[in-house]
Amino acid sequence: MNKRKTRLQAILEILTNNCIGSQDELSRLLSARGFLVTQATLSRDLKALRTTKVATDFGDYRYIVTQPGEVPVDEIWEAVPSTAQSGTHYAVLSIALSGNILVIKTRTGYASGLAYDIDQLDSPYLLGTISGADTVLAVVNDKFTHAELFEYFKDFFPEHVLEQARDQFL
Repeated sequence: MNKRKTRLQAILEILTNNCIGSQDELSRLLSARGFLVTQATLSRDLKALRTTKVATDFGDYRYIVTQPGEVPVDEIWEAVPSTAQSGTHYAVLSIALSGNILVIKTRTGYASGLAYDIDQLDSPYLLGTISGADTVLAVVNDKFTHAELFEYFKDFFPEHVLEQARDQFL
């Protein structure tokens, strides 16, 4: 594995397991692991990993990776698909349906990124989203059945989350 891929894996691990609010803080943790990087390199790495900064429950901010998994190999940012198009959102812990409101619980700090990705779908099934630190409320278009909504999201939410909520949709 080359140095960049190894560094990106280290950044993923740090961001997944810690509440990191600044590039300076991330740089210090990387340095402790033997990765000395400039601010410009760190910015490029964060962009390549598709990180975003979100508010925490305590009023601070932290970096999150909206789509954990493989480190992008392609150096060209435009060639990397958005997380809305790239598969399952593993930060989703549960979903519940109440009338035409879909309540989506996430790991703390991931709701904002998830709401953004849902909005980017530009789906006729959903009218819009509102996010907090760990919850997304999505307003469902009542022109569609709950079964159609369930089918639409089968590759978007983790399989075990959908299975737990299946009887609310079908």
